[in-house]
Amino acid sequence: MTTYSPFIAANRFGLGIQPGEHTSIAKDPKGWLSAQLPLANRLPPRYAQLLNSVQLIEMADADYRQRIRFQQDGEVTEAEQLQLRDAQRIATTMLRHHANQRTAVAIESDTPFAERLVRFWSNHFSVTLDNSRPTTLYAGLAYENEAIRNNMNRRFEDMLLSVAGHPVMLTYLDNTLSLGPTSPVGRQRKRGLNENYAREMLELHTVGADGGYKQADVIALARMLTGWSVNLPTNTAARPDLQTPAGSFYYDTRAHEPGTQQFLGKSYVDSGLQQAVTAIRDLAYHPATANFIARKLVRHFIADQAPESAVVKLAQVFRDSRGDLPTLHKALIDLDEAWDPRLQKLKTAEDFVISTARALPGIPLSDSVLGILNDTLGSLNQTPFTAPSPAGWPEQAEHWGGPDALIKRLEFINMVSSAVGVDFDARDIVTQILSANPTLQTAIRRSESKTQALTLLLASPQFQWRA
Repeated sequence: MTTYSPFIAANRFGLGIQPGEHTSIAKDPKGWLSAQLPLANRLPPRYAQLLNSVQLIEMADADYRQRIRFQQDGEVTEAEQLQLRDAQRIATTMLRHHANQRTAVAIESDTPFAERLVRFWSNHFSVTLDNSRPTTLYAGLAYENEAIRNNMNRRFEDMLLSVAGHPVMLTYLDNTLSLGPTSPVGRQRKRGLNENYAREMLELHTVGADGGYKQADVIALARMLTGWSVNLPTNTAARPDLQTPAGSFYYDTRAHEPGTQQFLGKSYVDSGLQQAVTAIRDLAYHPATANFIARKLVRHFIADQAPESAVVKLAQVFRDSRGDLPTLHKALIDLDEAWDPRLQKLKTAEDFVISTARALPGIPLSDSVLGILNDTLGSLNQTPFTAPSPAGWPEQAEHWGGPDALIKRLEFINMVSSAVGVDFDARDIVTQILSANPTLQTAIRRSESKTQALTLLLASPQFQWRA
């Protein structure tokens, strides 16, 4: 008989339990999780005043063009240097604010399972933002809210299409550089396809590397995606569509490769924008997509070595529900394997930092405190929107549990314990945030001080795992 532990509900499915929370969760752990699903697309109040991606892309593009303009003559005047410094200060402040708000949302969340799901899908459709793509540098959080959070209560195809048409993803995976070789623009510029996005859409977003596609399918999808771009000016011309905002999605018919395409055994007639839309919808319902998504969910929520029985069940739910995400997320809760205490997940750096803060309620989430937490994420190599590849952050314990990473975790624990250790009695907290462990409880009870007790608690193997 399956036992539904409140600690598994909060730690494995959520973002870390808060003291006192386990008693209310224990009444109905599955019900506590299920009740969060309808709220998964709710915009946290902290995000209400943030600019949208179109505004942020337009702002970043303007900043970039200003830098280029000032540097064109090889000499930057003192006045220009002041303007550049002001622009950089504003940008740095904004990015810091976005990072602080994202961390605070996770710590404060009263729907931590829903918030974890948002972050799972955001990592599935991962984007890495840096100075190599300056126009989207400020828009990571807006992308997450617009393309991921907004679609949490819809079907997978809706999220896939929303991501596919989002300026941040189109820029990140170089689709804005892709031109139909025989299109008017391709002929004029003597440039052709960029296959990056087509390849990653197949390998990382839908059917997976073992999904049965061939290089010819990558090329066909890349051809269909030509013309999917962003409405920004070029170095030699104004933005292509003056009737819609700068930084928004733009379909350039003159860059689209003409002709019918053969893709995964089907023919797709040239219907302009709709050609790729139809192909993407079919990808969302491909049998291999169901298997790939199911395995990723099981690996994230249950174990690095995903139990095959759970993968099979979840893939069938995906197919039966036509990729309905709330149905899929509810099925995840219903998996017996998800409640098996023998199966564990090592916390990622973000999991570790967030769960530490959630375990210590009352810590003021000031900008300075949030800044420290985000600096810690940086030192642990998990700053948001800086994943090492389009595959996103790795899941495996070996990536997060290396000697250097564990030393840095201990440094963070010592810092936290020194700062707030006297304010929390770990003897009271331990039974409220971790399942019963007599050895750990005895060690904490025998500690010489509250600070030492808190250090033992946060550094314990039990706290490092989501279980």
